[in-house]
Amino acid sequence: MSMPRPLAGLAAVSALLLSGCGVAGTSFHPGVAAQVGDQTISVSKVDSVASSYCSAIEPQLSSQKQVVPRHYLRDGIAGRLTLVAAAHQLAADYGVDAGTQYDQKVAELQGAVDTLPEDQQQAIIEIEASTAYLSGVEQAVGKQVLAAQGTTGASTQAAAKAGQAAFAKWFDQHDVTIDPQFGISIKNGQTVKTDTSISYPVGDAAKQGAAATPDQSYAASLPASHRCG
Repeated sequence: MSMPRPLAGLAAVSALLLSGCGVAGTSFHPGVAAQVGDQTISVSKVDSVASSYCSAIEPQLSSQKQVVPRHYLRDGIAGRLTLVAAAHQLAADYGVDAGTQYDQKVAELQGAVDTLPEDQQQAIIEIEASTAYLSGVEQAVGKQVLAAQGTTGASTQAAAKAGQAAFAKWFDQHDVTIDPQFGISIKNGQTVKTDTSISYPVGDAAKQGAAATPDQSYAASLPASHRCG
């Protein structure tokens, strides 16, 4: 079985542990990871996908002698689910879908992970196919935007650029908020690392945990429940 590479570009952030009746200064309540327009993404959804995704890629990570702190996966997956939820709503606004390239990517992944447990299959497909979904929606929306401006037969590149602009505009016009514990936000239609912590790392371990890319020595020192690989 050929496994896809672990998700690239997962946000590396220092998580802020939250408790109580919501986050001060926000509308968040316990259990809510992100609010995307009228859709809510739960923390349990993020945790479930992150856990199943980790289990699916652990053999690959072990064979490559790599270890990833679980918060790298968790934070990045929270951001990715937020983008996909927004793209679903954008697609509905324009009456488009992600097209054949997305369908082909899903089919490819289904063939690659068909021996894994169902929850791991779903996690891999949901996350690894998300890039194809986002780009497919952006291209379809971009074609409509350009056609409305009188441009027909636009190139894929031109459609993608117009779609990306429309996606960024969608975020400007809708309420999209991500729980600060994930340390990420949306900028120009993409997730970016955001320092939401009320403190800053001082010791070596804290600095390694907040590094932009996983520090292998630090990751390997974490308890098994806090690392992947």
